[in-house]
Amino acid sequence: MKNLAIVAGSLLLVGMLGGCAAGSEEPVSSTVLLDKADATVLGQDFSYPVDSPEISSSIVVLQPGASTGWHFHEAPMYADVLEGTLEVTYDDGTGEKTNTYKAGEAIMEGLDVAHNGVNATSSSVSILVVNMGSKNLDNTVLLDR
Repeated sequence: MKNLAIVAGSLLLVGMLGGCAAGSEEPVSSTVLLDKADATVLGQDFSYPVDSPEISSSIVVLQPGASTGWHFHEAPMYADVLEGTLEVTYDDGTGEKTNTYKAGEAIMEGLDVAHNGVNATSSSVSILVVNMGSKNLDNTVLLDR
């Protein structure tokens, strides 16, 4: 996290200096999406894998009516809804709970809890997904449900 802050700060400074030199470019701005989250959306504590850590990212797009399928994550996952509205139903074994996430919302996804994301709208949903796993953990484990 510290390295990410250093990189972001460096990019901000370079952008600001570049804008000053050119004189006609817009200044760099920053919008906080998720600030120092210390728990998942389900209130779970999380920690980063220390054995062979890996980070991967992707943009997941769900067309109207599509679902992710039931799955769970073994390692921390950050998601940012870029476009649309996503309904995610979680099943921790004691019952189901559904959360709705809209464009602009950032979340730390639940760990080791079965869940299914559904696009129940008539527009596509785009989600930036960042997995903070390791060679010994699966980012996503699909379930037969």
